[in-house]
Amino acid sequence: MKKIEQYITSYNLDDILIKEVHEKLLIKHYKKGEYILEAHKGTNSIYFIVEGTVEVSCILDNGNQICLNILRPLEIFGDIEYINKEEVLFDVVAKSDVIVILLPFQLAKDYLEDNINFWRFLAIEGNKKLLNTNRAIFYKSTLKAKDIFIKYLEDNGGEITFKSLDELSGRLNISYRNLTRIIKFYINKGTIAKDRNFIKIL
Repeated sequence: MKKIEQYITSYNLDDILIKEVHEKLLIKHYKKGEYILEAHKGTNSIYFIVEGTVEVSCILDNGNQICLNILRPLEIFGDIEYINKEEVLFDVVAKSDVIVILLPFQLAKDYLEDNINFWRFLAIEGNKKLLNTNRAIFYKSTLKAKDIFIKYLEDNGGEITFKSLDELSGRLNISYRNLTRIIKFYINKGTIAKDRNFIKIL
């Protein structure tokens, strides 16, 4: 409870998460690589990221995975599902160790439905995510493969881990053959270093 109060104060959330809900909020930890939400499954909470980074991604019809958004403190997810009362649209995975505050839907309904600050916050955060998602899709459709690769590295703090190059090529929507060429190009250029399933910017 004390930790939640510290986060609320640190991120100036008192007008959004009013005193009456503090003791009913939940806090949860996720390890790097752990799925927080899975597409086409349900959720019953809005998630406030207070520590760490998460990736929002989806699987395309061709089986490739595309990263739509990288979320950091203090950004949220689960809000669209709360507003639209729909199942989760995309996968949400912890890109680092993550701590979130969970606001159960029922708690929001009981205590925050008439709170203008709460709705303003949801509107602002939802708009930011929409712009970021549109930007990500735009980059995918207009940037060269080399630029997409470097931008993905930069968006993830300059370091990425992956199960295999085949899995990474699907994530970036770049062919396996092209990805190996790009990695070799940047290694020879001294821009990146690769060690098995780990790549970092130098």
